[in-house]
Amino acid sequence: MASPTLDLLARLVPNATTPLYSRQTPDPDRIPRIAQAAAYRDRTYYCIAAFVGIVSIFNWTSWLLQGRLSSSRKEPRSRGAVSLKRLPAALMNAFRALAFRQTLRIGSLYTINVSEFALTAGYITLVFTLSMMNSTNLEGVAYDAKYWANTAGSIASTQLSFMVALGMKNNIISFLTGISFDKLNDLHRMTARVLCVLIWVHAGGRAKLGLIDANSPSHAWLQCGLLAASSLTVLSIVSLRPIRERNYELFLLIHFLLAFIILLAAYFHTEGGSELGQYVWPAFVVWGTDRVLRGVRIVVFNFGNFIRKGAAELNAHVDIISPRFLRIRLQRPTHLRWAPGQSVYLTLPSVSTFPLEAHPFTISTVHSVPEMDEEVLGIDEKESNSSPPSSLVRSQESSSRMKQLVFLVRVRSGFSQRLLQAAESDKSFTAFLDGPYSSPPLLRGFETVILIAGGSGVAFTLPLLLDLVHRSAKNPSSIQRIVFVWAIRDIGHVEWISDALVPVMRKVPASISLEVRLAVTGVIESQSRDDDSAKEDPEIKIVGKTKTDIQLLGMPRVHIQRGRPDVKLLMQEEINRAAGDISVNVCGSHGLASTVRSSLSSPRFLDVLKGGPSVTLHVESA
Repeated sequence: MASPTLDLLARLVPNATTPLYSRQTPDPDRIPRIAQAAAYRDRTYYCIAAFVGIVSIFNWTSWLLQGRLSSSRKEPRSRGAVSLKRLPAALMNAFRALAFRQTLRIGSLYTINVSEFALTAGYITLVFTLSMMNSTNLEGVAYDAKYWANTAGSIASTQLSFMVALGMKNNIISFLTGISFDKLNDLHRMTARVLCVLIWVHAGGRAKLGLIDANSPSHAWLQCGLLAASSLTVLSIVSLRPIRERNYELFLLIHFLLAFIILLAAYFHTEGGSELGQYVWPAFVVWGTDRVLRGVRIVVFNFGNFIRKGAAELNAHVDIISPRFLRIRLQRPTHLRWAPGQSVYLTLPSVSTFPLEAHPFTISTVHSVPEMDEEVLGIDEKESNSSPPSSLVRSQESSSRMKQLVFLVRVRSGFSQRLLQAAESDKSFTAFLDGPYSSPPLLRGFETVILIAGGSGVAFTLPLLLDLVHRSAKNPSSIQRIVFVWAIRDIGHVEWISDALVPVMRKVPASISLEVRLAVTGVIESQSRDDDSAKEDPEIKIVGKTKTDIQLLGMPRVHIQRGRPDVKLLMQEEINRAAGDISVNVCGSHGLASTVRSSLSSPRFLDVLKGGPSVTLHVESA
């Protein structure tokens, strides 16, 4: 007597009850489509590797050339007749202007420059063209799902490790190309979203072919594939900027969990379905290497916190310097070294919501200037509302083995808001440091350096200025002019950097023209209206002090203006004035960065041919 299950299966799927080996017929397309999937998979891998190699060559060549330029002072030049010797510089300057400063707006929230658009379009074209091309089977049927479905899945398997590498803080791509991990993060998100679509293309093709027999949904490897695709889809949605910035700490937790699920499920799917697990498991190696390196850094630079010896000396001390800004100070051993403009990740367990929650902050002090270490604390300790803890009063011996790191933090929602609330009752917190990270600009071989910051962005531009003056004072360099622009809401914010900047300005070599421009975007209040002396002495009032109480404001090289800085006019003036190359560095809001990019978006091809300066631009996210 026949089984009811077998009868039902026979009606739904013809020949389903026949043994698999007796009803299989030779598939003439099997061998060519497997070979094609493997070939296109490898081509995708090689194309991306070749591109990374080309960018790496340009990066290291530029680094070597800048090193040579910094070792000798370049002869000044002036504009004159067109010179073909200037053709390489003119072409490079035009390329930078068109590729990195011309932007496209997507909706009201997103802007993307031409190079980012080209990379995105190129990557999409590469993976989808190789997935779909030559999909006609031997019988002449175009776009046979057996071809493009398998090829799409094979290509996606090779890209998982690449996607993970782009998102790691420690990775070989950043080392080779010189592109910091925070900028690679944009490519990481782009790659993840493209792969999400590619994986669903693969899944759709397999569904079109029918999920029967060996491809039954009851098989674990197929369930793992669906789990990986679904998890990547959810992660791609929550990583959209409006959603991720709404609760960044929660996003980090979701990202960690879903990323682990994606990689694990993808490995079991590829290994069980097509034995391509060897393309997925390297992603675990990349991820694990990053975590090991970060763990080693944390132990090496925070050793006292683990053995509880000298732990108080390693605590972070938080000062409320305004209702919107905090200053974090902490000390670390001298074997912690960093370049000007680099950042670290700080973990404060008593403030964090989740264990090991870390947030990036730019170091506003300079490691290479030991004599300024005591001067870059920010606000004078004598004028602080709270006396410094005893652990902060260092002896000469302690000073020789410890370095002071200072961070200026803008208070937003989330971690910084909780830190502000905690700092109202406590000033000292256990802190763990991971870093340093990022790839700041190498300011060598330039005649003019322009530093532009908005608000807390001064934490990036200030150490660049300190380092420039320090190096120029020790050895002659090509730098002849430095323009330091800081846009602030309140003139009182100047006090944050006054104690750091005044000693530096006094040590500026005579060969360098330094100009500090302070653009106050808020209201500059005069003395109280009830004070009759305000009519006779209209000095600026700054948090209970006068303008003369802050040394920086009384120095001849400092200029104060009301309103936003006229960036376009500044760039025109400096380009017309300069006789050598210019480096522009900006850190602030998206609006400030966009304004600077726009002011430098002209290729100026003919001007450079005539001897005009070549301009480089570095934008650091605030």
